[in-house]
Amino acid sequence: MRVRFIHMGDTHLCRTYPQPIAHERVAAFNAAFKHVVERAIEEKVDFIIHAGDLFDKIHPWPSVVGFVKRQVKKLNDARIPIYVVRGNHDGSFDSEGIIRGSSIDLANYPELKNFHFIDPLFDRVRFTPLGTVGFRDFQGKLRIIGVGYSGHYVDSYLDRYVAPVLSSSMRNLLILHTFIEGYTSLPPGEPYLPLNRLEGLRVDYVAVGHDHDHRKPKTLSNGAVIVCSGSTAKWDFQESDEKGFYLVELSNGDVKADFIPIPSEHQMSMLTVKPETPQPPSWFLEEAIKELKRLASSTSKKLIVRIVMRGQLSKGSPLDISKAKIDEVTNELRKSGRLLYYDVAPPDVNVAMETVKLTAEGFDVQGFLNKALNEQRLSSIAFLIYQEVKSAFSDDENLTREGNLKEEVLERIKRRIKDSFELD
Repeated sequence: MRVRFIHMGDTHLCRTYPQPIAHERVAAFNAAFKHVVERAIEEKVDFIIHAGDLFDKIHPWPSVVGFVKRQVKKLNDARIPIYVVRGNHDGSFDSEGIIRGSSIDLANYPELKNFHFIDPLFDRVRFTPLGTVGFRDFQGKLRIIGVGYSGHYVDSYLDRYVAPVLSSSMRNLLILHTFIEGYTSLPPGEPYLPLNRLEGLRVDYVAVGHDHDHRKPKTLSNGAVIVCSGSTAKWDFQESDEKGFYLVELSNGDVKADFIPIPSEHQMSMLTVKPETPQPPSWFLEEAIKELKRLASSTSKKLIVRIVMRGQLSKGSPLDISKAKIDEVTNELRKSGRLLYYDVAPPDVNVAMETVKLTAEGFDVQGFLNKALNEQRLSSIAFLIYQEVKSAFSDDENLTREGNLKEEVLERIKRRIKDSFELD
């Protein structure tokens, strides 16, 4: 048996962050998806597997849904099936385990016979062909099993939904949307599946989504090959620059997986300014401008930039690091069409304690907030919250024996902050 397919994932269609350039970002993610579809048709692959997070949100723009349907129709016309599992961004279940829908269903309609949304939980409530819950068979050669994002239940779902449907007569391909301990990145507190948990399964290929940085193929002790394709476009500033998909060939027990980069017209970069020794505010500004100019001269791509400043000030305060000088440079880049977006993260700098002196009248908190937030409404809200917190600490009834705020007082203040700033 020989099959060739494309393994992609985390396409995050309808990604609108940063919000000021939402349309440019949506177009960039669409372009990456279209690139993969065109390559699939050019390569005449047998099928495509998508390892979750087709969309970036459960309610994508109608125009993006229409775009996906047009791309899937191209694949349909070329007789290329696409098998998709649910990522955490595609929709999931509420705290009581009740299905609350998935954006993936929006991309499907009866005329598209090649679009297969595989999910053992969703399959049970949709009109899925009898006997194919949680899997689809490809031409009697290959069983494609899919488990969407399952949080901390992913381990138990292998026993419940994967093991019972493994084929003894066909080769098995498993699609997961989860972090894998010992293979992918593992953010603190995030659910994961141990790598050795997969070694007890009779599978030939494990396609992994969720980690946005692609990983080299790894052969497990049972002969299975695990591959993480990463995202098709840069989702956030912290990710690696290289994005793409895998072109895979299964034949006679062998697995060959080649990573194919996807070109992008954008350069999304986080520029970090950090001195080795304490420096004045002017140093941070000058270095930030140097880094920005260096980046602009190193690429012809349109720039999406975040500037981060860390370290210690030798004098002054973080408020003395004004981005007005940086704006002069960015305004020129914007005029030339080189800069799409930039922001400056709040400076994460420490003030040398010997430079901090309070006057006899104390520290002007309200004046500080006015200057820091530069917006009367926000500074007024922040000052009221400051007064409430200060008042809470001054009343022993609100404090624990250790001097911290009691849980109910802390929750009240949290609710006040959320309501005041209209946070979810």
